[in-house]
Amino acid sequence: MDPRTLPNGLIEALARVVPFDAFCWGAVDPASLLPTRAAGTTIPHTTPLIWEAHELVARGVVPRDVRRVVRSGRHVARVGEIVDERSEHHRVYQRVLAPNGPEHQLRAALVADGMHWGSLHLERRHPGFSSGEVALVDSLVPHLAHALRRWILADANHSASPRPPEIPGLIVLDRDNEIDSISPEAEHWLSEWGYTDLKIPPSAIAAVVGAARARPNRSHDTTIPSARVRLPTGTWLHVRATPLTRSDHQRHTAIVLERASDGQIAPLIARAHHLSQRETQIALLVLRGLSTSEIAAELFISPYTVQDHLKSIFEKVGVRSRRELATDIFEPHLQTA
Repeated sequence: MDPRTLPNGLIEALARVVPFDAFCWGAVDPASLLPTRAAGTTIPHTTPLIWEAHELVARGVVPRDVRRVVRSGRHVARVGEIVDERSEHHRVYQRVLAPNGPEHQLRAALVADGMHWGSLHLERRHPGFSSGEVALVDSLVPHLAHALRRWILADANHSASPRPPEIPGLIVLDRDNEIDSISPEAEHWLSEWGYTDLKIPPSAIAAVVGAARARPNRSHDTTIPSARVRLPTGTWLHVRATPLTRSDHQRHTAIVLERASDGQIAPLIARAHHLSQRETQIALLVLRGLSTSEIAAELFISPYTVQDHLKSIFEKVGVRSRRELATDIFEPHLQTA
């Protein structure tokens, strides 16, 4: 199948063996676990609820629930198994997940090779999801995650993209999520993304804004919520957001849009090609032009071990040389291409 339509194709196939009335799947940035793309029939239809849903979810409730399931050795659970009616989790569930939704809901963390690539949400009116259906979806998790990785690596129409701006774009949102101000560079990125405004925001922007607003007073946390997004033109965008301090105490949020650096994208491309952490390290050193002996010294391993890893890397990505590794696998995604 075309990698760009593969995830939805798998959802259609899944519906034939595990029937459901509504669904939502989304890709996430494995580093931040923030959504970068979402599709399905359970996405909120009103703009205010889209922003609110991301802000509530960004409080850590859903990611924490998913991680708890993963730690238990599974990747799939019924919502009733991870929502406590006495906790904040239940309030978020009632506010975001339950309205207008069927009674029975299933959540899956799409994990492959130890990395979280996305999430799947299934809803059904009745009957509830059986243990056999839960086990079946759990067995399909690596394949669904692989579909998202193939989507990340899919060919794109690079020729349709004008030269990207050299400086970051800036958007300032007011408390009602209306654009207070926007730079020409940000307008460029929204246009390349396929958006003319934020009436219906991209998942990645809503997610980083929600994450920023969910932690405005955590002075001990110096990280800025961010996500790496591949645009329809093939360009990789780095999206960040941070709350602003104003003298009138109005809640505004700054969004920064800029082309992702090679250092931000290359590790993601390596892991999307099934490379292990050690293989990723070696592949990135190859991109820097290091020789076998230099890689061995850098990683404190023998040159023979480096050669063994390179053989495995070449087999996994389907190339025969270091040059092909750089030109065929990485360069289509990098600024230096």
